[in-house]
Amino acid sequence: MNYRNVEYSYHEWITFDGNQATGYHCEDKELLKGINTVSFGAQTKAEMHTKIDHYIDNRQENIKQQKQYDRAEAEYYEKYGTVGEF
Repeated sequence: MNYRNVEYSYHEWITFDGNQATGYHCEDKELLKGINTVSFGAQTKAEMHTKIDHYIDNRQENIKQQKQYDRAEAEYYEKYGTVGEF
């Protein structure tokens, strides 16, 4: 499937408790380039389109927020390290 030149797919599966489930999945590398999201899902096609719209229409803000997060994470590890974290 394709929306705004972004590839995504429809999936059906059986849940752990035996119920049938359906949803959409996107792992478009170009769409998600520069942010720490590898893939995302949605329950409906409309929801998937809304999420794709968000990633495209807010790209610069998403990248700005990712860089801010990366700086904060680096400062945290600089100050506290990883002791006891894993």
